[in-house]
Amino acid sequence: MRIAQITSVYIPVPPPTHGGTEMMVSYLTEELVRRGHDVRLHASGDSSTTAALRAVTERATLDQPDVTLYIEKELEARNAFEAYRSAGEVDVVHAHWPVLAQYFAPFTATPTLLTYHYIERHLHEYYRREMPDLRPVCVSRRQAELLGEPDLPVVYNGLDMQRIPFREAAEDYLVLVARMTPTKGITEAIRIARAAGERLVLVGPVSRYLPWSRTFYDEEVLPHVDGDRVTHVEEAPNADVLEIVSRAKAFLFPLQWDEPFGLAAAEAMACGTPVVTYPRGAMPELVADGVSGCIVESEEEAVAAIARASALDRRAVRSHVEGRFTVERMVDGYEALYRECVA
Repeated sequence: MRIAQITSVYIPVPPPTHGGTEMMVSYLTEELVRRGHDVRLHASGDSSTTAALRAVTERATLDQPDVTLYIEKELEARNAFEAYRSAGEVDVVHAHWPVLAQYFAPFTATPTLLTYHYIERHLHEYYRREMPDLRPVCVSRRQAELLGEPDLPVVYNGLDMQRIPFREAAEDYLVLVARMTPTKGITEAIRIARAAGERLVLVGPVSRYLPWSRTFYDEEVLPHVDGDRVTHVEEAPNADVLEIVSRAKAFLFPLQWDEPFGLAAAEAMACGTPVVTYPRGAMPELVADGVSGCIVESEEEAVAAIARASALDRRAVRSHVEGRFTVERMVDGYEALYRECVA
């Protein structure tokens, strides 16, 4: 099958550090090529892929400080335009939000899938109203429910288990991998770790495009980062991040919003590191309470759950992911949707 994949030109595929959507696009694209599909990937020119790479910019815009917001918008539009000007040459276009593909999709007979790695409900409703032939795909059942259409197709994100390290024995610290924003539960994790008497390693960037993110970090997080009880690693290659996660006794994830999927939590469990989290968003779909982690309702419960989570069988934690959230299962799901589109 001939497939065009479109993702943002903001971060390369795969991402050098942070970029969950771009990692999923990379896994999906490479497995599709391995299965014999003819794939073209529309992404930034510094992406690495075995597919045919089509790029409108040599480097991801994140790595071009001189690129203004206006030029960034122009490049995103150009990326989608270049994909759709040759849409007649492929059987299906698979776009990954946030891109602008949905605004070109109505003008071609080639079907378009749009994976909602994240989406706000009012945008989904606009797409359904104005672009009825667009085929949205959710990354969790909870996401579909929150969009008001529980019957939307769902394809869970999948991990390349061979790339993810596993450690039988953990070291004495907790970890949280996330962008430094309030919704990720950063300050809550600091309070929980302090109350439990545990060391906490934070891993994740502070957005340069969101001034309020820098303000939040400087005022609410940085005062607690002492390099001992609380450590922050802002940027690191994905392999290094996974190594840090694989050595932690638990992944602390006190979410403050309804996470559509939660790739960092899935990666933690793939490392054998149990997750302590709230029942927000897709967490009840990802985490098996008492098997791959603990689902709690409050900070007090989270403090008590750290010991329980740390005592879980780390091989069973990893097995939970191997049976549900692998790249093979993800690509199986998308191939089935591609066949439906073509039919």
